[in-house]
Amino acid sequence: MKIRCSWVCVILAFVAVLVLTNSGYAAQRKLVIVGWGGAWEEGIKKAFADPFEKETGIRVIFTGPIDFGKMKAMVESGKVEWDVLQAGDFRILPAAKAGLLEPIDYSIVDKSVLFPGAAREYGCGGEYEAMVLGYRTDTYKDKTPKGWKDFWDVKRFPGPRSLYKGVFYTLEAALLADGVPPDKLYPLDEDRAFASLDRIKPHVTVWWRMGSQSQALLKDHEVDMISAWNGRVAKLIHRGDPVAISWEQALFVQSAWAVVKNAPHKKEAMEFINFAGRAKNQAVMAEHIYYGPTNPEALKYIPEKVARWMPSYPENFKKSIELSGRYWEKNRDRLTEKFEAWLMK
Repeated sequence: MKIRCSWVCVILAFVAVLVLTNSGYAAQRKLVIVGWGGAWEEGIKKAFADPFEKETGIRVIFTGPIDFGKMKAMVESGKVEWDVLQAGDFRILPAAKAGLLEPIDYSIVDKSVLFPGAAREYGCGGEYEAMVLGYRTDTYKDKTPKGWKDFWDVKRFPGPRSLYKGVFYTLEAALLADGVPPDKLYPLDEDRAFASLDRIKPHVTVWWRMGSQSQALLKDHEVDMISAWNGRVAKLIHRGDPVAISWEQALFVQSAWAVVKNAPHKKEAMEFINFAGRAKNQAVMAEHIYYGPTNPEALKYIPEKVARWMPSYPENFKKSIELSGRYWEKNRDRLTEKFEAWLMK
């Protein structure tokens, strides 16, 4: 009896050690997502982070904003604090070229569930999003702005404006406002773009960086017209705010998940990207912030009243223009420097 008890005690002790060890390991597993805050972060938590944490036990931590200069410093110093980010192709390609990203591990990430082209070497999945013209309907009651030419027309549409404080989207909008046809947009006519920006600059009261800031500017009526991501404006519309979207010449991109070079939780990052490719999870995200899913099966779970606010909705898509990631891969740093210098003038 004593012998049997001893063996039982030993086995129970061994099991206890295993349980405690595994529990400790699970508690240590975590993932840091650097993102855009506001409604985007709320949606990511609801659609992906919270269910992922519940299913895997991997703790998800959010930080922000995304700053590629800071990310470069982290990678070069060997002190990387971030794991996963989501950004457009025009940001991912230059970051990958600079050695700041890990290739996506497709032994973990199932790319077969995604639209063709949505699984790339350094970016995978994500969503389709667009920079649109958002405006206050209580300001423009009789006539409404349609496209960037009207954004630039301060006589017909007076009122304070806000533009994205970044070279992407902004140079394209400036050229479209100046009459450049969409199919002649690239390569960008830099002199013409900056001359167009010179004309609108006195009427831009705020240059925004974060999506949450753009949303607040329009909601609080600090500006009458703004360039903003479609999900931010659509969110306000569905809350009952007096705002609207013009889909004319909307500028869209695929925003994909990427993993920072030497991420401290690389495996967990790949597992999260795989999880974020699930159809039902993407449908939840689309309903929250109205960005288009990259898993075609997600469309089965998205009602019409939500789908019509997404860039991939047929009526919106035919009015929209895709940004060229390849162009920005080659010209990002030079034009960013030029744009920042122009802002300081």
